[in-house]
Amino acid sequence: MPFIQKPVQPPLPLPPSVTSARLRRVGVRFPSWISHQRAVFDGIIDFMRAHEPWILEAPIDSSGELAPNVIDANWRGDGLIVFRYTEEERKAWRTAGLKVVNLSTECLDGPFPSVAPDNAGGGAEAARHLLTLGLEHFVYIGRAAPFVDDRLTGLNVPRQYSLERAQGFREGLATAGHQPKVIQLECPAGEGDVWRRLRETYKEVLSRLPRPCGVFAVDDLLAHGLLQAAQEVGVRVPQDLALIGCNDQSHFCYAATPSLSSVTYPGHAIGLRAAETLLALMHGRPVPGGRVQRVPVTGVTIRESTNVLAIRDPLVAEGVRLIRTQAATSAPRVGEIAEALGVSVSLLRQRFLTSFGVSPKEEVDRARLDIIRHWLTATDLGSGEIAARTGFADAGELRRFFRRGTGSTPKDYRRLRRT
Repeated sequence: MPFIQKPVQPPLPLPPSVTSARLRRVGVRFPSWISHQRAVFDGIIDFMRAHEPWILEAPIDSSGELAPNVIDANWRGDGLIVFRYTEEERKAWRTAGLKVVNLSTECLDGPFPSVAPDNAGGGAEAARHLLTLGLEHFVYIGRAAPFVDDRLTGLNVPRQYSLERAQGFREGLATAGHQPKVIQLECPAGEGDVWRRLRETYKEVLSRLPRPCGVFAVDDLLAHGLLQAAQEVGVRVPQDLALIGCNDQSHFCYAATPSLSSVTYPGHAIGLRAAETLLALMHGRPVPGGRVQRVPVTGVTIRESTNVLAIRDPLVAEGVRLIRTQAATSAPRVGEIAEALGVSVSLLRQRFLTSFGVSPKEEVDRARLDIIRHWLTATDLGSGEIAARTGFADAGELRRFFRRGTGSTPKDYRRLRRT
């Protein structure tokens, strides 16, 4: 097999302000259980390439081949980007005059500027997706407190991110007249493995849920645990339980059968914002965006765990299926959908409103907006290219349609979710 030389990234350019001065030392630390750290790290690197190079230090598990980089209360340098910290570290870093940026929702009240995801917006995204499935019952399952000690914030500490995601989920469903059941779990006390105790808790919770229902789990780890418990007690996913997680951590989502749908985590944008904030702190400038910056989520990655239409009326279910299939490449016409189903337009409209809560035309518009959102967030295609792929006459028609449906232009929508 021939050796293929990969293109080499260009070296970081040195701006004039740096060429004659020493490079700043910056530490970056994440807990080992956070898998979206790669996207955040990439955002930091991209910011450095565009603005100012740093000497980065990060704890790396090299199985002993490299000298350890330890970032704790004794670490010294110019700046830190960390996901949570202990009280001892807080005091030591402040005393040492280190510039610190926090990335955890659980530390927003601390002394350091923070960059965190819009957790409430993530909950609303989960609600918006589950509402398209025709479900009548919805449940949120979160963490009242850590299930295990992360050695940073401790046990028995309420989880703010779980409360925020629950609130966003509740508000998102309220727009359609639904009220979810909210369950904030605690790990039961006892002997033995934590996962075994949690598995029994999950089974008990699942046994009490209405079927079918849509479940939003606070994160992919908890969603994965629920899925394993569901398989043990014979609860079918997605037929009985349309399950969606949060953070889109691929190893949790794909190491599951069926694969898990998940609200995406804006890791790259968080990395960019965190680096921008740290640069301002190290240069003695005001922090752009304020002391606490919230980064919008970028939508939902739909996989098998929510691949279901729980619509009781088979005519409406087939109509929705036809609309969503055609909306990917064209503008479905309600008259043609009705003809394909062998009913009148008026009857189709009546049945849609009765069992699905929206008219066929509203579902057409919603499906097309979802397709456009996907192209805007997942690709770099321009409005003209997206218009050609989705059945619009030109970019102008697509922009007008998107603005009517969202109140935003495609350009602004993409920029908001990437920066």
